[in-house]
Amino acid sequence: MLFDEVNRCMYCGFCESVCPTISLGPHRGYGPRGRVNLIKEILKNNTITEEVLSSIYSCLLCNACNLVCPAKIDIGRAVREVRAIINNYNKQSIKKKIIIRER
Repeated sequence: MLFDEVNRCMYCGFCESVCPTISLGPHRGYGPRGRVNLIKEILKNNTITEEVLSSIYSCLLCNACNLVCPAKIDIGRAVREVRAIINNYNKQSIKKKIIIRER
């Protein structure tokens, strides 16, 4: 299960040193550790913002983070799965299941 996978994160930050996108954004959500935290929030609260979408979709899926993760989290797969969850919502479902908040 996706939540169990991302819940193993110890927030050690090893993944951040190899992530090519962490410097693209204004916060750590543009790195693997931040994305893991955002995925947990999406799954727990069914809430997503434009900034969360930007963070999730900025991942290159290069899996460099997987190689250094001591918890052996497949972060690339987790990002792909949460993208699929987001993409499976049509406009009606988004209004019912996910609250989109502007910054």
